Amino acid sequence: MRHLFIDDGELTRVERLYRRVHQPRKHPANPVLDGDTPWESHVSVYGTTLYDAERGEFRRWYLTSPGSNEERISVGPAGRPARIIPGNVTLLGYATSTDGVHWHKPDLEQLAIDGDSHNNLMHIGRLNCEGASIIEDPADPDPDKRFKAFYWEHGGEGTLTTLPGGRVLFGSGEGDGMWISHSPDGVRWTNYDANPAIGLGSDTDQTVLRDPALHRYVAFGRFGAGGRKMARSESDDFVHWSEPQLVFECDEGDEPETQFYGVPIDLYEGLYLGMPWVYREGVDGTIDTQLAVSRDGIRWQRVGARETFLPLGPPGSPEDGMVRVGKRFIVRGDHVYLFYGAVQGPHGGRKFSAAGTRARGLCLALLRRDGFVSMSAGGDGGRLLTRPVAIEGSEGALHLNLNAARGRAVVTLCDDDAVPIDGFAASRPVSGDHTGVAVTWPDRRAGELAGRRVRLRIDLHDADLFSFWFGESG
Repeated sequence: MRHLFIDDGELTRVERLYRRVHQPRKHPANPVLDGDTPWESHVSVYGTTLYDAERGEFRRWYLTSPGSNEERISVGPAGRPARIIPGNVTLLGYATSTDGVHWHKPDLEQLAIDGDSHNNLMHIGRLNCEGASIIEDPADPDPDKRFKAFYWEHGGEGTLTTLPGGRVLFGSGEGDGMWISHSPDGVRWTNYDANPAIGLGSDTDQTVLRDPALHRYVAFGRFGAGGRKMARSESDDFVHWSEPQLVFECDEGDEPETQFYGVPIDLYEGLYLGMPWVYREGVDGTIDTQLAVSRDGIRWQRVGARETFLPLGPPGSPEDGMVRVGKRFIVRGDHVYLFYGAVQGPHGGRKFSAAGTRARGLCLALLRRDGFVSMSAGGDGGRLLTRPVAIEGSEGALHLNLNAARGRAVVTLCDDDAVPIDGFAASRPVSGDHTGVAVTWPDRRAGELAGRRVRLRIDLHDADLFSFWFGESG
């Protein structure tokens, strides 16, 4: 387990150090995945990206629509009767990639649009799912349930609403709510009989996870939150869910009339790490992404001084209105792959369709591994003391992820009273920019203390420290 400094959970004492939020680097090829077929008016950040190590590929499930809400389109499962519904129906598209940049859209032949089933759309739910959160669950003994999906299904038969001017929208109807489906491969889906699993809506991107510490599934979304806030529910079996409870919302530290448009979440090195989409409705209507962290998924705190994690692009650019990081933070080598949605123009009241706004598609940003936040020191230096941590394995060296290209770090291993352990009073100085460098002492090895709990005193000079761990370098 790596130990990060996103919150104070690893720290006992800090002297002359500050917490610094680091922004990822946007990929020059953006957008990496866009709506380029007749059945895709856009590619939304709503959805899920996973990495399949066996296949060696990224897999993306994403929200799209075949048209606008002024159009009428025939939609239905291939080979079965179709419905005439608004073109802005929310459907689930699918794409794969070996590098996260170049994507392939397979012909699934599951869903027919105006009679043509040669597309990459999946048949899941009824016909109007939204914000599909997908997990791979290899621990499930039923191979047909290796993949699980959690999403808002709404707009059943007979629930269309006609607005002045002829626009048609989906209303609410019987059976609407948070639905669940399962699949052996993430492609062919079967709906659970218990739908809706939660009889509440969530007009945003939701998250479902399996928490290995709780041995439970945990879901987050707007359902039961009372607006643009975040609620939480949990389940032992993915079928029966607890009453949702509000756990996270904007507060007096935010600008007036600020809301969370959504909060995608992932588990990263044992932490619940959230990406709040900060919607400044009362200011300029823009949405960017900040960071939030929780140790239990219930008590949340904003990271740093609420600095922006993923910023808007410059005025007039395709990303000057909204940038929203999606769920799942994929570690490949020394980088974290973060997929995000970008929109030109501020939020206009209707998703991606207000005058002056245009969705750019799915974009990619790359972050240094563990590089969300660092404990940082200037040239005058500073020091931190950690809480006790266990040293596991006699061969487990201490590793640091740090940028000390112009400075250095020195580590002292201490007992529970913060007294240096004999032979570990000061390591050899560590300099340079490393995502995993071993710390050494003149005459001792950290593995000699296997089984003991120690505190780390780390002295930093002109350096950013991102994480530490005992074990292999990778």
